[in-house]
Amino acid sequence: MKKKTFPILMTVLWGTVFTTVMHSLTMGICMGLMIGIAFGLFDSDKKDEK
Repeated sequence: MKKKTFPILMTVLWGTVFTTVMHSLTMGICMGLMIGIAFGLFDSDKKDEK
C-alpha cells in the first residue's frame, strides 16, 4: 500500500485543483483520474516475466 500512496494522493490533489479551477465536479474528478493514470495509479502489480 505504501507504493500506491503517492499516486492516490496526487489523484486527490489534482482532482481538487481541477474541480476548483473548472467549477465542475465531474470534470475535476475526470482530470484528477487522468493525472492519477499518468502517475501510475492503475499499474498492474504483476511483474513482467521474460
